[in-house]
Amino acid sequence: MRKVFKKVVATGLALSMLLGMSACGDKNKAGDTASAAGNYKSITTTMSMESGTLDSAGITSYWWWSYTSLATAPLVELAADGSYKNILADSYEVNDDMTVYTFHIKEDANWNNGDAVTAADFLNTITRALDPDCGNGYSTMLLCIKGAEAIYKEGADISTLGVECPDDKTIIFNLTEPTAYFMDLLTLPVFIPTHRELQTETNGPWSMGEDMDALVSCGPFYMAEYVPNQYCVYKKNDSYVLKDEIHLDEVKTMAMEDTQAIISAYKTGELDIATADYTVLEEYDGSDELVKYVATTSNYELFDITKPPFDDVRVREAFSISIDRDAVATACGTNYIGTSFFVGTGVISKASGKTWSEEAGGELLTYDVERAKELLAEAGYPNGEGFPTVTYKYPSTQIESDIAQALQAQWKENLGIEVQLEAQETQVNISDRRAGDFDICRMQWTADFIDPYTYLSMYRTTDSYNDNGTNCSEYDALMEESNKESDPVKRYELLHEAEKILVADYFWAIPVVNRETIVLMNPKLTNRIVDPSRGNIRTKYLDIE
Repeated sequence: MRKVFKKVVATGLALSMLLGMSACGDKNKAGDTASAAGNYKSITTTMSMESGTLDSAGITSYWWWSYTSLATAPLVELAADGSYKNILADSYEVNDDMTVYTFHIKEDANWNNGDAVTAADFLNTITRALDPDCGNGYSTMLLCIKGAEAIYKEGADISTLGVECPDDKTIIFNLTEPTAYFMDLLTLPVFIPTHRELQTETNGPWSMGEDMDALVSCGPFYMAEYVPNQYCVYKKNDSYVLKDEIHLDEVKTMAMEDTQAIISAYKTGELDIATADYTVLEEYDGSDELVKYVATTSNYELFDITKPPFDDVRVREAFSISIDRDAVATACGTNYIGTSFFVGTGVISKASGKTWSEEAGGELLTYDVERAKELLAEAGYPNGEGFPTVTYKYPSTQIESDIAQALQAQWKENLGIEVQLEAQETQVNISDRRAGDFDICRMQWTADFIDPYTYLSMYRTTDSYNDNGTNCSEYDALMEESNKESDPVKRYELLHEAEKILVADYFWAIPVVNRETIVLMNPKLTNRIVDPSRGNIRTKYLDIE
C-alpha cells in the first residue's frame, strides 16, 4: 500500500486527470466505475479547502473533519436510535456514580502499518492536547477528567491526569464529577487516538501530509495520495476492525468550496456527492438523487466586545434586534430559516424529545427597529451619526456573501450605519477570528455531539473557542451547574437560561439562520446513513448498487 504525497502538480492537469479516472462525463459514474473494474468501488466527493492540520491533538479545522470521517476511528459512535455503537471499543463499564469509564480496546484493532492500537495511542492525543500551545479548540473538552484542568491551566505534572492504562488494551477515564454527555465527547478530536510513536510531534509534518509513512490510520480508509488544496485519495484499510461494514474501495475528495461549481461538477458526472443549495430543488424534485436533512448548524455573528463600539451592550442589542432574520433567510434560499436561537433549532432535547426551539416555547429575540434606534441614540449614535467605521469579515463563499450583503443592507436601512464588508479565504477568516482580529465576524458551528453544551460551552470565560472575549461569572456558573445536574429536565432548564444570557441579555453573539442540508447523490449510492451528531451522511458506510 504505497502512499504518495505530491507537492507540485499543475492544478488543471491534476483535476482533469483525477476526475477523468472514473468520471468520463457520465452522471452515473459510480456504478459504471464499479462494473468497469470488476468489484472495485470508487466514488468522488468534495472536501473544504485546507485549514488546520490532521493532528487530533493539534489545530483541527475543516480539513481534519474531512479526514476523520474516513481515516480515524473513535472508541464508540452514536447510532441513529441514540445508542452507542462500539468501534475500537470491545466493551466498556461505567461505575454507579458515572465518574469512572473503563474501555476495553478490541484485540484486533490495528493501525494500517500493522502496529496494534493501544491505550497509549489515546493517551498520546490527550496529553498533547492538554498543552495550551497545541492550538486545539477542543482541549477544554478534556477538563472533565481529573487533573486535566490543573495541567491545562496551571502546568501541573501530566502524571496527575486521571487517565489510567493498566494494560495495552484497557483505558480508564476518572472524571471529576458526573458528566452527562461524556460518551458523546468520545468522537471529538482530543479523544481520537494518534500513533504513540509516529505521531508525537504536534502539528508536525505528518499532520500536514508531508510524512505519509507516519500518517497511519486505524479507521476505515487511509490517505494514499494527496495534492495540497487539490485532492486526496483514500484507500480501504484492510486492518480496520469493522472492515466488513465498509463497501467502498476508494474515496476521492476534491478541494472545492463554490457551491455552483460543485453542483455543475455533479451534473457533468465529476462528483458522486455534492452539497447543493435551494437552486436544485425544483430540478430534482421527486428524484432519489435529492437528499435533504436538518443540519445541526448555526450561523451567527460575533462582536469584538473588548473595545468600542461593541463593548457597549446597547450597541450590540441594537445591531441584533434590527435584523429581520426571516428576510436574511429568504436571501439565502428556501432551505434556510431565520432564528433567534444560538443552539441549532433542530437539536433534539434529551429531556423532552422536542427540538430545542420547541422546548424553549418562544423566540429569544424580537425584530424591533424602533427600539434599536433608541438604544443606538442612548449609546451616543443617533441615526448612526458619529458611529466609527466597522468591518464585517466572512468567508468568501456565495452563501456567506448573501448573508453579509443582507445584514449590511439592513444595518444601513434600520440604523443608518454603513458596515464595511471583507470577504476572506476561509483559512484567513478563521485565523483572524481566532486571533480576535475583527469588529464583527461570521461564525458557524455544527454540533460535535447532540447536546446544547457543544454550542454553549464555547463562550465560557476560559474556553479555548471563546474568540470574542466573553467574560461572565453568571454564565460560567450556569454552565458549571449544568454539568453537575443529573436530572435532564433541570439540566436543560439551566442550558436554556444560559443561552438567554448569551443572546438576549448581553448580546455577545447574533444568531441569524439555521439551514436544511441539501445533497445531490448518485442514485446508485446506497446505505445512506446520517450521522445524528453532526447531521451529515457518513460517507464511510456508502455502497454502490
